[in-house]
Amino acid sequence: MSWIVKDASELVEFLRTKGGVYGPAGDDRIVFDELGNGAPPNLSRLSDVSARNVFQPMTHYYLRFEDRPDTEVSFRDYDTTPRVVVGLRPCDVAALTVHDTVFAESGSYRALRDATAIVGLVCPAREEACFCDSVGVDPRSTDGMDAALTVAVGGGYVLAALTDKGRTLMSGAPFPESGDATAADFREADHPVLAAEGVPEALGRLREMEIWDEIGFACVNCRVCTYVCPTCHCFTVTDEVFGTEGGRAAVWDSCQSKSFTKEASGHNPRATKPARVRQRILHKYAYYPEVEGALMCGGCGRCIKGCPTGRNIVEELTLLKGGAAT
Repeated sequence: MSWIVKDASELVEFLRTKGGVYGPAGDDRIVFDELGNGAPPNLSRLSDVSARNVFQPMTHYYLRFEDRPDTEVSFRDYDTTPRVVVGLRPCDVAALTVHDTVFAESGSYRALRDATAIVGLVCPAREEACFCDSVGVDPRSTDGMDAALTVAVGGGYVLAALTDKGRTLMSGAPFPESGDATAADFREADHPVLAAEGVPEALGRLREMEIWDEIGFACVNCRVCTYVCPTCHCFTVTDEVFGTEGGRAAVWDSCQSKSFTKEASGHNPRATKPARVRQRILHKYAYYPEVEGALMCGGCGRCIKGCPTGRNIVEELTLLKGGAAT
């Protein structure tokens, strides 16, 4: 079943009758957030920050307590009321499989995922920094989506329900059926190209080589690359006190932070920038593939666009792959 949606804000208003709606919001800086009454999603381009926060809150106080001897600790699970995420592109949907794998043993995460419907957006154009096809992600794929939006010829979108969850979500939709409406042509553009075949094997031979000094030279450890990435999932646990109350929270962390691996003894096995850069790249393109058989990267290019020093993961992997051959 498919429909014609002329205005994305009308779709959001309909979906709000089924649960909370999240989507890309903002103009200069696009991030995934809950869309309020009448707020349209910004589908004009790939968001600057992924939808990770929707599935793994940046800060989640899962324990709360009061500063008194007889305090009772209360557990606060994820909000698992029904909700819809609009505007996830194929690279972001593919990245969700990483979270599904890493958090497979978490009942809280599984409940959150089960309560979430994905209304994805098939990419209308290839963007400047994306290299999704290099890592096996088709920008026109609908895999993992419950329903999919495709830009239509003449404007608006063709919306197709793809799964039972998607068909249930769209029941009672007030939109006209799509009939013979056709999707607009996918617009090609120059983009980074990575010969990803053989990268995990090549990187596996580079763990102790000096080439990492060259790769890590430009890095300032700002951690932007990990915070905008849809596959990154590292977190730390912290206890905080607010006056007479306190909480224990799971908070996003980054392998690019100098304190990430610092031990209680004071020893830090990754005390240098090259060591931290090496860890990020090897985790995504060597360690994870060795265990799961797939790269831990959707090729969205957010790390390229967000880096303040102009680092380019495609160029770095190309250099590293060549270095392994020499």
